[in-house]
Amino acid sequence: MTIRVVLGEDNVLVREGVRALLDSYDDMEVVGVAADAPTLLSTAAEHAPDVVVTDIKMPPNFHLEGIDCAHTIRASQPGTGVVVLSAHDDEAYAIALLGKGQSGLAYLLKDRIAQGDELVRAIREVAAGGSAVDPTIAERLAGRRETAEGDREILDMMSQGLGYEAMAERLGTTQEAVDRRVTELFRRMATEAEGGSTAAVDGLKRLHAAVVQKETTASSLRSYVPSQVADHLATGEMAQQELEVTVLFSDIRGFSTIAERLSARQIAEIVGRHLGAMAEIVVEHGGTIDKFQGDAVMAIFGAPDPLPDHAERALRCAIAMQARQVDLNAEGWGADQLESLHVGIGLNTGLVIAGAVGGGGRLEYTVIGDAVNIAQRLQSEAGGGEIVASASTVAAAPGVPAEPIGARSVKGREEPVEAYRVLT
Repeated sequence: MTIRVVLGEDNVLVREGVRALLDSYDDMEVVGVAADAPTLLSTAAEHAPDVVVTDIKMPPNFHLEGIDCAHTIRASQPGTGVVVLSAHDDEAYAIALLGKGQSGLAYLLKDRIAQGDELVRAIREVAAGGSAVDPTIAERLAGRRETAEGDREILDMMSQGLGYEAMAERLGTTQEAVDRRVTELFRRMATEAEGGSTAAVDGLKRLHAAVVQKETTASSLRSYVPSQVADHLATGEMAQQELEVTVLFSDIRGFSTIAERLSARQIAEIVGRHLGAMAEIVVEHGGTIDKFQGDAVMAIFGAPDPLPDHAERALRCAIAMQARQVDLNAEGWGADQLESLHVGIGLNTGLVIAGAVGGGGRLEYTVIGDAVNIAQRLQSEAGGGEIVASASTVAAAPGVPAEPIGARSVKGREEPVEAYRVLT
């Protein structure tokens, strides 16, 4: 039986060379030729050959027209096999052609043309409904099967959000080795996905879904905890650590007495407006809101992300908070019984343990240590509109003017704390 062949090749020398080669075989007949992808499809439809032999890249775009034509021809003409000739010995191209599991397809390197038997053998194979792949590519694909399980393991860990350190620990290797494996895996997946590999595309989609889920989780967390803390929680980096920070406490003076004259809704609106304004200023100065407690604010500067100038940031934040409170009073509070609110602020700088604490299935990020107690005590010393800071805070921020107001005793401490009034 004669095998009728259509050739698709834009290089006239290669095309005529293959035609001459096939014509030298008694069971081969070239019934049509094409120099570009559209012509190849129309010629194949016109002649309904047993086999199409095509270059992998052809006009008009020189992308992967040969592979696209192969899939189109196999779908519209199931009785026609396709041999794709390629100068690319990257197995990703073979996967793009054969990855869908279709029979009647072959991937052969152009180097095999000089070995006429290889091309003819591939043509005969696809004409009979089988498939073929270049021996060089077949060897590499065999190697890929050995690494496929390792690739899946890497993808599994990445989709779980594990970082290089955790991955290295699980694999019993170094972070540098993990980085090399991930880089190589991504390069292969990108090439394969571009070539149309379903497995590679699925792998990339899986990682994308994991990233989206992670970002969605982090976005939701930011509604309930400070953004810096949410970012650390999303990456699982909440281990306790010792840090030098500046702690700020603020409180509305005499608010409990004022609240007795207001409805619950009025109290909620006033406190919400005040806390919202104070929180904005804390964030603008690089601080982290630790908690709101009634009308009080506790903020940290220098945790969870260290800041070399945390003391100065905290002091300038306190000054800005007092200025904002003046503006809020000028804007009015919408309650006849309320004219103005005045805030006292206390600050202290020192070492704390920062991290997630708690139990019973509930954790929260906070700082613990004597430095926190001192800041809270100094806040109670501040009158309405005043800022009181410890000597350690003032010393760490010489650019912020302050005047000494003497030592203050702190509950639970034998030694008093030297206090300063910050000048606004």
